[in-house]
Parts: sequence; C-alpha cells; structure tokens
Amino acid sequence: MSSIYSSYFMKDLCTSENITASFHPHPLRLKDAHETPYYCAGCKEKGLGKCYQCEDPENCDYHLHQQCYELSTLSESGYSSSIKFTFLENKKCDFVFQKEAPGANQRACDACGRDVKGWFYQCKMCEKPHYLHPCCANLPVNQKGEKGIVLDLKAKTSSKCLECGSKNISQGLRGWFYASNCGKHCYHVGCVMDMVLENLEKGGYGCDDGRYLIKETSDERKSCSCQSLTRAQSGAITRRSRKVGTMKFITEATIIVLNLIISAILGIPITSACVAFYNLF
Repeated sequence: MSSIYSSYFMKDLCTSENITASFHPHPLRLKDAHETPYYCAGCKEKGLGKCYQCEDPENCDYHLHQQCYELSTLSESGYSSSIKFTFLENKKCDFVFQKEAPGANQRACDACGRDVKGWFYQCKMCEKPHYLHPCCANLPVNQKGEKGIVLDLKAKTSSKCLECGSKNISQGLRGWFYASNCGKHCYHVGCVMDMVLENLEKGGYGCDDGRYLIKETSDERKSCSCQSLTRAQSGAITRRSRKVGTMKFITEATIIVLNLIISAILGIPITSACVAFYNLF
C-alpha cells in the first residue's frame, strides 16, 4: 500500500500549534489521548491514541482521528488520497476517500464488517460497491514480531478465524484477516477489533487487572509483557471464545500475534501494545 501523504505536507500539519478546520467552528489541537477512548466525529468510529481535539473540551466534545483530520485536509487541498491493495483479488481496486454522508443505504466495511457511518473510502473501479473505514484502509499489510512471527493482511484465506470459527465475518461478507506465516494463526480484523472495543467499554485498560493496555514507560511495558508471556508459557491463561464458546489456551505465540494485530488496528507501536487475557473474559 503506497503512502497517501506527502512528507512536506505532513510536516506542515504536525508542527502546527492550533489547527483551524472548515468542518468545525473551534480551533483543534493534536492530543495524545491514548488513555481515554474517544468517538471520532469524522468516521464515526471509536478511537484510541493521538487525535485532534477541540480546544474548548469543557463545552465541546469534538475529536478526530489524526488520520481522519489529515485525510480531510489533504482532500480539501486537492491532494489525491486513493489507495490500492496488492493482496485483493481484483488488482484494479482503487479506493478513494469520501466525506459525503453514507445516506440511507447501509454500507459495511470490507475489512472489519462494521457499518460505515461517516467518512470512508470507496472503490471507484468496481461495479459492486466496496467500502473501507479510514482506519481500516490504513492497516499495515505486514507485521513482524518476536519468534520470527510474520503476519500478512489477506482478503481471502483457506483458514478459519480462531476467534469466531468462521471464514466470514458476517453473512455474505468475508472480511479481512491477519494470517501468520506459520499457518497456525488467523484472525479477522473485525473480531480482534470487537475484542478491543468490548474491553474498552468494560473500562479494562491497564496492567493491574490484566486487560489491554498502553503504558508510558518501557519498564512498565516490559514488566507487563513478561507477566503475560509467563502466564502463557505456564498454561495459566485460558479464555472462552465469544462466538465459538470453547475454552482455548493462550500461548506465547498467540499473545505475540494478537499484540501485532492490536498494534495494527490502533496504530500504536508494537512495543506499546501489550495484551494480557487473564480476567478479560
């Protein structure tokens, strides 16, 4: 997937103290809001991590994913923001960023299977409509982790998702997968996204209770990661699949794989994406 940003324009965007936007009456500022989930006013999806926030947060609860703001600004400035994915069956698919409201017709994201309610990408080449959330369109096509584990983003695979036990994320929609090079791990992007969102809604966001976390210091990250891996190596971590309903052991490799996928989904460094499943389900 080629970059949709020019380095010069990105530098200009990121060094500004206060930002004004045509779609919001108040100044916006880039905030590192990773401790608190927010609702993006652009794509209408929940977010975590850096975002543009209204400078009057007490009276205006307005947030934008960093990439949603940058896409909108690039679009208004006449820059092309189309994306092609080489792993798609139709190599001609060319997704273009759109800000129009989805309208009455229900639209689903090809990658995660969730409804498209706000800003989106749409393929301009296919007769049958194809849509992507901006965050899903920004997913890395490869992720490399410890133990030689490599994940590839795929639109089609012979394996079933280890979370939902199906090849389809929903009826009539396959969804995108992250599959490991060893062939043992395969997860729908949408299934892992649901895990993250479900846990955030529970308020599970820290090391003490063993749920998802992003920590500030490398020592804290290392400590929590070691706790997770130690539990996995000793067979102490099990979890019940939400859709399949069976107990599964969480291995060290599984934790590495899920760390990689969550890192990709949230757009955070792999070293900051620590997943501990103890007491999560």
